[in-house]
Amino acid sequence: MQNTPSPSVAFMARKEIRQIVRDGRLRLLGAIVLALAMAALAFGASQTHRAAEARDQARQRASDNWQGQGQKNPHVAAHYGTYVFAPTSVATAIDPGVSAYLGRSVKIEAHQRNLAAHTQAQDSASVSLLGSFSVSMVLLQLVPLLIIALGYGMWAAERERGTLRQVLSTGVDRRALFWGKALALGTVTSALLVPAGMIIVGVLWALGGGNAATLIRLGLLALGYGVYFTVFASLTLYASATARSSRAALVGMIAIWGAVCIIAPRLSTEIAGAAVPLPSKAAFEREVAHSLEKGIDGKTDREATIGKFTEEMMAAEGFENAGILMDDTDLSGFELRAEAKWEDTIYDHHVETLQDKLSAQETAVSWASFLSPYVAMRALSAGLCGTDYAHHRHFTDRAGQWRKELVGMLNDAFAKNAGDQGWEYRAGPELWKKAPPFTYTSPSPTFALQTHAASALALLVWLALALGLALWSARRVRVS
Repeated sequence: MQNTPSPSVAFMARKEIRQIVRDGRLRLLGAIVLALAMAALAFGASQTHRAAEARDQARQRASDNWQGQGQKNPHVAAHYGTYVFAPTSVATAIDPGVSAYLGRSVKIEAHQRNLAAHTQAQDSASVSLLGSFSVSMVLLQLVPLLIIALGYGMWAAERERGTLRQVLSTGVDRRALFWGKALALGTVTSALLVPAGMIIVGVLWALGGGNAATLIRLGLLALGYGVYFTVFASLTLYASATARSSRAALVGMIAIWGAVCIIAPRLSTEIAGAAVPLPSKAAFEREVAHSLEKGIDGKTDREATIGKFTEEMMAAEGFENAGILMDDTDLSGFELRAEAKWEDTIYDHHVETLQDKLSAQETAVSWASFLSPYVAMRALSAGLCGTDYAHHRHFTDRAGQWRKELVGMLNDAFAKNAGDQGWEYRAGPELWKKAPPFTYTSPSPTFALQTHAASALALLVWLALALGLALWSARRVRVS
């Protein structure tokens, strides 16, 4: 007697896809996905357009104000200052990350190092991980629900109908049956998501733009979300195989979704905030003000230190022991530079301390990724889109460096050109045009992977765990 060949994975996948297509839920879920995609697209496009328009207007206004400030003492112009803006792209439109919370612009001025991080961030327990409605929010929170809705009955419902016993009686290998179900679930989910995703990326690219690095970021982002969705698909198949009924599988997966997508992120941010508390804005400003007068250690004499800096600068430029032979304006120029050095030392210390605390919070939350695939993918998503705190710090550090260059140039111009006019000296547009241009290059995509290596590892651990559970349950699935 000739043995009947066991159905292939592809055959089983086609069978499962036909069953899903015949189910009225697919049409309903497809309509929901379309509505969510259009809502995400409308929101993302609107946000991108408004942000780009506001940024362009603000950049142009800052440039016009700087170039058109007329006759002015260079040091007064340094007080007047200007603004610099972080770059944006289609990636930043997909996942706003902490941008709305911390901002993407920095005011540049003398005697003050401004950071968006010490406005809202210091009055909160930690950096927000959830954000507002966005494309990433749909992908992170709502697509897993779609996968659950499509897959919770793939084992359980078939067992309830009695067809699972019939299928297994044909001699089909349980692993082939599992991979057929998994392939079918992945195919149907992809058929719903990929076209919508391509449309969203295309429209946002037209509005936000990008470059080769952006394409790499988007590719890695798609890979990350593919792993994330596979985790939920595997957990759904596991629940369907082990639950007593399809309803129990659905309830169980909704509970898991709530735990990893709602509770765990909130809990992780609260724990990180408690473990690494941040000073309030008022406390931060008090600490800076105290250090400006008494030094970082609280014991340093400000005037004496500035005097020491002045002497060191004068000696370095050949004016050592010039005494009363030095022009008052030249001396004022050295004193301005020495004062700026003192202030930079204070601000750099306090800002770096604050940034280290925020980075420590981000790291603490990353380790919570092992408790939730949502937390892992949320960190990776913001990192690959360039909107996490690490990218924010990278930009603000460059802005702080450029501030020193600009203020230094203006103070030097005052010292060299004021002459007998002293503080009455006025510079004009020819000096404002000599200001060093602000240039900023975003870090490469590998920067995000290195920063969030723990989250990437956690996501892979979740993938291995979920697939392992799904395969284990497939080998032991009950037929009745």
